[in-house]
Amino acid sequence: MTMKPGKAFVAGVVGGAVMSVCLAVARLLGMPVNLEMMLGTMTGMAPGSGTWVLGLIMHLVISGLIALAYAFGFEHVSHRSGALPGVVFSLVHIVIGGLFMGLMPAIHPMVPERMAAPGAFMSNVGDVGVIAFVVLHAIYGAVVGVMYGPVVHPAAPIERRVIGRRAMA
Repeated sequence: MTMKPGKAFVAGVVGGAVMSVCLAVARLLGMPVNLEMMLGTMTGMAPGSGTWVLGLIMHLVISGLIALAYAFGFEHVSHRSGALPGVVFSLVHIVIGGLFMGLMPAIHPMVPERMAAPGAFMSNVGDVGVIAFVVLHAIYGAVVGVMYGPVVHPAAPIERRVIGRRAMA
């Protein structure tokens, strides 16, 4: 086994759920962000509670799938997991996700005519939108890193080499 896909997927779903809860709190505080509605309406459905639930399901499944990429990184790049490696891998996720958000007018059937474009890295929401985008993805990475647990492929120990009578590390 090269990685733990089931564990990674569940970790991603939980990370995505944490993001959704944080976004719900942000909406309660007046931030105009609704990722679940944005995803749900990508299907062409009109905004509504059923569309929001569909968007939530889409978000959780996508979050689970993205966590598989994190797991690959934990196993084959860093050879460790945890909060810090998760946050480090989230930097790549932030760049890709931020650019994807900037493409919404080109790929979403209702943006910008019926729904506001979020802008790259949620920049159309303002500085607080960009900060929220980065922080939420870092939280996601930390959750995935912690929940993934120990890697299957830890880093190989540095072997001691003996040169003459000296041991070199």
